[in-house]
Amino acid sequence: MKKVISILLTVVLLLSLAACRQTSPSTSEQAPTSSSSSTSDATTPAANGEKVTITIEAVAAGYGQVISDYCDQAFLDDLGVELVFTYSGTVDSYSKQMMELSQGTSTYDIVLFEPAWIGDYGPHLEDLSALSEKVGANLYLDDIMPTYKDIYTSYHGVQVAIPFDGDQFNLFYNTQAFSDEENQAAFLEEYGYELAPPTTWDQYAEMALFFNGRDWDHDGQPEYGTSEAWLSGGYAYWWFMARFAAYGGMYFDKDMNPLINSENGIAALNNMLKTVNATPPGTTSAGYTECEAAFCNGDVPMCICWNSVGKTAMNANSSLITPNVGIALVPGAEVNGQFVQRPTLPTGWVAGIPKYISAEKKELALKVIEKFSSPDVALDAALYHPACVDAWRISTFESQDWANRWTDDGAPALGQQMIDTMKATVEMGFADMQIPGTDEYIQALDKEISAALIGQKTAEQALNDAAQEWNAITERRGFDTQKEAWNEQYKAIQNSGVDYIPFT
Repeated sequence: MKKVISILLTVVLLLSLAACRQTSPSTSEQAPTSSSSSTSDATTPAANGEKVTITIEAVAAGYGQVISDYCDQAFLDDLGVELVFTYSGTVDSYSKQMMELSQGTSTYDIVLFEPAWIGDYGPHLEDLSALSEKVGANLYLDDIMPTYKDIYTSYHGVQVAIPFDGDQFNLFYNTQAFSDEENQAAFLEEYGYELAPPTTWDQYAEMALFFNGRDWDHDGQPEYGTSEAWLSGGYAYWWFMARFAAYGGMYFDKDMNPLINSENGIAALNNMLKTVNATPPGTTSAGYTECEAAFCNGDVPMCICWNSVGKTAMNANSSLITPNVGIALVPGAEVNGQFVQRPTLPTGWVAGIPKYISAEKKELALKVIEKFSSPDVALDAALYHPACVDAWRISTFESQDWANRWTDDGAPALGQQMIDTMKATVEMGFADMQIPGTDEYIQALDKEISAALIGQKTAEQALNDAAQEWNAITERRGFDTQKEAWNEQYKAIQNSGVDYIPFT
């Protein structure tokens, strides 16, 4: 019976998470928010009330739905705007937008993109602070969590984007599995310390192996140890980086030498390899939805994934484990005798305005961004919207309504724990690389990590090969340009309190 219910819940998850971490190309489609037709000259409203069309590349339908839900018809009518959305998927979205932007053109008036691409997008985006002052808009910049504001939305010190989705990794665990006396006794006997949510990656690997193949929930069926998503094409990279950051790693040194094949990187990938046999079958081809479903269906006692998993797990309509849900910081590691904890902030989405559209469209596009990024909308979307939109404003993290939200789903004690954990993650978070060609670097490393995960290469071989390809990318892109861009980001990372810790 459990398996039947599990299948049904998985279907629900697949239907409800259309906006979440989409890495495969999808068919582009246009979806106007109203039936009014656009004119051949959309930049100038006609005397008969025809509207200006604002086209948004929203990546996935769920994100477009968030914008259209909060930019209601009354608002659009008052503004004299019709919204048209295109949904290209992450891969196609990047390539299509960059093809146009690099030529000094843009089909889109608003673009949603990953912060990792800001090194490519930044030169082509409008200064939103200057535009806001001109238009009289309020983007509430002081209400953005500093890490998102200072690193994820700035290019050469210029505010070129506004957050849309505050992504981060968290550790979710099944409280029933960890509090079970039989599990506790067995773990203590085998490993010599108390069973509790892991604080280090070594503990995490040991607990994953302990739970794997064990009937830890006493339903008569053996389960797996943990859930991650290692789909080749970008996902494996993020789970490696979650470990690499904790092991004191950094992308490059100041001279642009890759550090991914350092002892830090090798230790991180070897830890990842320890959990290969403790995950459900198909993990090397699993994405966000599969990772989340394994946890919510009760197939694993732990899950490291994006923070929106918490929303789903604590909703009895989409989860078998409500209210047995706990949340903790992603594990840290012992480096040179000190404990290092650097949770990662993978992806997240931001909104920008291309330079290459008319002045009128820039102003109208900013008004649309002002609306869907407002503090009230950011809070409501984090609370209630079915799309995977997470907190990124200070006011959201400070909202008692957000804490109380989890009470509705039967977990009153978890609300503040959720907020404290997520806020701490952002404050100490390890940022994505954000230099020109970041996507090339990610794909090159991801390919080699995937080779190690399926046993084709050792950790050291894979990372040495990845470092060699990183050097080749740097040379193709222009060494001096890449070095300058990296050192600017490296300084911002250091200013956030994070630095490279070499093994000694």
